[in-house]
Amino acid sequence: MLLDFLMKYRQHLVNFSLRISIFTKNKQMRYILLFLALLLFSSGVFAQNYFNQTYNFGDMDHPLAIVTDSSENIYVCGWFEDVNQAVPHAFVLKTDADGQELWRVTLADTSKYFALCVTHTGSLALAGSKNNHCFLSLLNTGDGSELWTREEVGYENFWFATVDEVLDSTGYFFFVRKEINGAHKIRYELINPSNGNLIYEHIDINTIGGVAYTSGLMTPEKVWTAGDLDDYSGLVLGKNYNGVGNLGFYWDFKSSHVAGVHRYSAKRGSVVRYYVWYDGTKWLAVLTMLNDGGDVWGNSFEIVHDTFNVAGSGKYENGKFVVTGTIDNELALWFIDHDLTYMEEKTIATATPRAGVDVVCLPSLDMILMGTEQPDSTNNNTNVFLMKLDSTGLVSTPEHQQQQTISVYPNPAANQLYIKSNGQRLNHAKAYIVNSMGQTVKTVVNLNRPIDLSNLTKGLYVVVVYNNNKLVSQQKFIKK
Repeated sequence: MLLDFLMKYRQHLVNFSLRISIFTKNKQMRYILLFLALLLFSSGVFAQNYFNQTYNFGDMDHPLAIVTDSSENIYVCGWFEDVNQAVPHAFVLKTDADGQELWRVTLADTSKYFALCVTHTGSLALAGSKNNHCFLSLLNTGDGSELWTREEVGYENFWFATVDEVLDSTGYFFFVRKEINGAHKIRYELINPSNGNLIYEHIDINTIGGVAYTSGLMTPEKVWTAGDLDDYSGLVLGKNYNGVGNLGFYWDFKSSHVAGVHRYSAKRGSVVRYYVWYDGTKWLAVLTMLNDGGDVWGNSFEIVHDTFNVAGSGKYENGKFVVTGTIDNELALWFIDHDLTYMEEKTIATATPRAGVDVVCLPSLDMILMGTEQPDSTNNNTNVFLMKLDSTGLVSTPEHQQQQTISVYPNPAANQLYIKSNGQRLNHAKAYIVNSMGQTVKTVVNLNRPIDLSNLTKGLYVVVVYNNNKLVSQQKFIKK
């Protein structure tokens, strides 16, 4: 019972111990509390719980989008169908940080969920279609109960393809893309998040032949939406809120599939794309652009496999991109560094066929991989799977082995930190110091010198060391 309590409240205990240690005047008590916090943080009580779970909704399950909240609870939405792939019904699933199901909601009407986001108040917004109309709903994340719904009966065969919560000078609202198959004007709506009422609808002068199905916040007030125009073209549209109805920019490029849009830096956004070049070669690429348009740069990496699929992507705060899909009918991951100078690929052998659909990168430097599983090879039935992996795509952390070759000391540290290799050469190493929010606060390119910590606030940090562009160490320490 004590272990269960500690597991549930581990971060609260560590944060509480650190706060007390910072403000207590008794030096001996302060160091004792810091030591206890470190002991708790480093012990098996705080070991990462990597999991591999499946969830069944119907004969054919189609998970489409995944997000996590500040407690690393997981939310997945999509739809399920019968064995004939007919009569879709929307679903949303919530699990805890260990992959244990907390609740699920399914709709009885003909419906699909395409996108979701967690609001600043902790509610869950879901966008999709219901009875062939645009549909938006807001749920209580505690139990999945409905707070309100919006169904636009006047728009046959349209659906809401994306949803993001944005902030401007007047407050929060939902930005949703409205889509329909076939050529159509670019459309989006601004929705009141408190009641679902329409604030503004924009119908742009530009006509597109495809749909936008992925989105991301570049800044609190700017959202990019992206999708496919046709077989070999993609688009990204940026919207800012200096004036309602003004389109920020319209950007198209060569692409067979857009695997995601992400905030690249404070001033730049990025798009992950897959495309086939004119000579038949196949490429996975990341393009970046200034948030307001212009100054495009990026890099492409050839995929040499004959059979593969690129689906979705995520991005760590330290910059690394993770892309998922399949290679030769096996679950696959591609890793692209922040500088866009190299790409690594990895396949994950599974007992039953699996295909990656999307991935979320966590502040803890772990990831949640989501996709479909075919439990029976004699038919096409599919289930939903979730896997929690470390930053290299492994189901167990190599941290203990890493600590045998890479030493990070002293711990706790005051104003200086040292990284020492026990036998492994670190001539081409780079280290990132990441805070408890998952933000990189210091980048170290010379590990042969003491690392200055004087400008860091007191608290818990993680040192992530790469050598020759490969992860070799991931260790925690306390700045006192």
